[in-house]
Amino acid sequence: MPATPQQVRQALENYVKAWTTGDRALFLSLFAADASWSDPVGTPEFKGHEAIGRFWDFAHQGEARTLTPKVEEIRANANEGILRFVMQVRIPARNQGLDLSVIDYVVLNDAGKIQLSRAFWDETHASTPPGLQPFAPDVSEAYEKN
Repeated sequence: MPATPQQVRQALENYVKAWTTGDRALFLSLFAADASWSDPVGTPEFKGHEAIGRFWDFAHQGEARTLTPKVEEIRANANEGILRFVMQVRIPARNQGLDLSVIDYVVLNDAGKIQLSRAFWDETHASTPPGLQPFAPDVSEAYEKN
């Protein structure tokens, strides 16, 4: 039986909770073992828990960096959903920050796990908060090196 809008909403709320609390285990538990995640769309996909976990590790890079999602909207229809939020990234020790406006699109599988996640953003959706220095993460660092 396909996932319901309620399951989609719950998955997206738990996705936000995982980012807010820094709970890597919760984050990965939301994804199917063979899930695909593009962040941002147009870059190579992260496929499976190991690769998605590498992105998580890249994003967190130690306790000096904080990530706080500020939800603007969640929409759920059938087994698909949209999460619109601003990810507030801060590195207090360097007085750096980034506010990134993101739209995540997800599709849940029949087990209620995220099968596909696609994040829509580019440099035009990033801003530097007042009083902070710019911070520009290099997403390519999240990919496995050969």
